[in-house]
Amino acid sequence: MRHITASRRRIAAAVAVTLAAALGATALNAPAFATPATGTAAPAAARHDFNGNGTPDLVQIARDGKVFRWDTAYDAATGKVTAKAPVAATAPGWSQSSRTEATGDLGGSAVGDAVGVGDDGYLRLYKGRGDGGFDAPVRVGAGWHTYNHLVGGADVTGDGKPDLLGVSHSGGDLFVHTGTGKDTAPFLPARKKVGPGWGVYRHLALGDFAGSKAGDIVAVDHNGILWLHQGKGDGTFANRTKVGAGWKVYDDIVGVGDANRDGRDDLIGVGPGGAAFYQGTGAWRAPFAPAQPFALNVIPNPFADLFI
Repeated sequence: MRHITASRRRIAAAVAVTLAAALGATALNAPAFATPATGTAAPAAARHDFNGNGTPDLVQIARDGKVFRWDTAYDAATGKVTAKAPVAATAPGWSQSSRTEATGDLGGSAVGDAVGVGDDGYLRLYKGRGDGGFDAPVRVGAGWHTYNHLVGGADVTGDGKPDLLGVSHSGGDLFVHTGTGKDTAPFLPARKKVGPGWGVYRHLALGDFAGSKAGDIVAVDHNGILWLHQGKGDGTFANRTKVGAGWKVYDDIVGVGDANRDGRDDLIGVGPGGAAFYQGTGAWRAPFAPAQPFALNVIPNPFADLFI
């Protein structure tokens, strides 16, 4: 989910806290398929890599336009993923967007891009430059004010191109905007409605979490329950499966791709009390291992709103 809330503004102090809540593995409405997606998708790490070094990054966006980036690192000897010291990211125009989402490479940059929706309803593309910064925003669509959540960073339609999903204010309907692979017009004009009822979720993240090579959605509801919607690879999703509890402690969840280089997508939870790393297992019944420490020295900023 990428929507400004008051709770996110509590992220304002340097923290390094271990959150060790283990995930549950209760399966409800288990999917009876594992349909692999077709096409040639970008490497999982590259989908969230903004400086081109092959490892995923985290980016903090503030409403005052300041942007900071944390590069992740994996230590094969200890099996741990860590965050390096934050650096300011050269990224003009971010104050124009109140909902922002990392998308993967939308066309031609070979590194991750991002999009944002402003109060004027325009979708803006922030193209990654490969040095950790972003180009000035370019308008690539109108009418996006209808969404209160955006989620992207993986291919859900099976054509190898990253797609973008939105949850509408009215009715909580989920829509898929199919990626084109062209940065001048990154999504097809016509959106596809997936279904209603997605307004029950506070946070959403997208990635290959279930092991089928299709983009899956994990979502946290207002009770802190974590749910998996396994992607079928055709732009639709299976009935949800309960895969965890206790996620109310997070102000955001970020699908970072493959941070520990084991071929499976991982997840990071960020909250006012710190951050935690969840290693992907590739198993739909329990897609994440128990939480691991993840020290994230958040930049003190009274306007710090979200992570992508």
